[in-house]
Amino acid sequence: MILAETNLEATALSTVLGYLAQRTTVCAKVLDRDGKVLAINRRGLELLNRDAEAICGQIWPSFWDGAERLNAEAALASAFDGKPASFVGKLVHARCGESLWDVEIVPLDWAEGKVARVLALSSLMSGIAPDGEPARHALEDRQMLGSLSELFHTLSNLTAVSTSAANILRRGVDQDRADALADALTEAGERAAQAVESLRRQIDGPAEDAGEDGKAA
Repeated sequence: MILAETNLEATALSTVLGYLAQRTTVCAKVLDRDGKVLAINRRGLELLNRDAEAICGQIWPSFWDGAERLNAEAALASAFDGKPASFVGKLVHARCGESLWDVEIVPLDWAEGKVARVLALSSLMSGIAPDGEPARHALEDRQMLGSLSELFHTLSNLTAVSTSAANILRRGVDQDRADALADALTEAGERAAQAVESLRRQIDGPAEDAGEDGKAA
C-alpha cells in the first residue's frame, strides 16, 4: 500500500493489505472526508499505469468525468454517512480505449462517532485497464469484493453499536436497558463473525472444496 500520509491506523489497513495485494483487477484507495486519496495499493497503480505522486493527495472524484463524477461524489457522501454505496464508472484511455469499472465504497474506520475514512474498491468489469490487463478475471474479483464490502459494512455497524452502547452505559441504565444493549452487541458481534467466516470461505474455497484426490471441479 502506497501511503500519502502516515497517520492511518494500522488496524484499518491491516485488514485489507493481504487480500488486495494479490488481486489482479482491483484498485483500492483509502479516502478522507474531503475525498483525498490517502493510500492506494501497488496493483492499483499498475492497473492505472500511474505513479503514486499522480494519485495520492488528489481528490478522488476528480478522476471521473461527467455523470461518473456525480456518481462518485454521491457514493462518497453515502459512505461517509455510514452506508456503503456502489456505481459503475467508465474510463477512457488514449491507448487502451474504454473500460468499465465496478466501484464500491465502504466505511473503513470511525472517529468521534463519525466515519473518518472510507475504502474505495474499483474492479475491472470489461475492456482493458490502462496497463493492458484484460477483464477476464474480473468476475471472480467482483464476487470476492462483494464479500469484502459486506464485511466492512458489518464491522462498521458493530463499531457504531458499540460506540452508542458505551455512551449510554456511561450515563447509567436500568437492568432492562442493559439487557437490551447486551443483546444488540451480541447480535452485531455474531453478524461480524459470520461476515468474516463468509469471506474466509471464499478465499480458502478451492482448497476446502477439493475432492479426496486434491482436485477441484
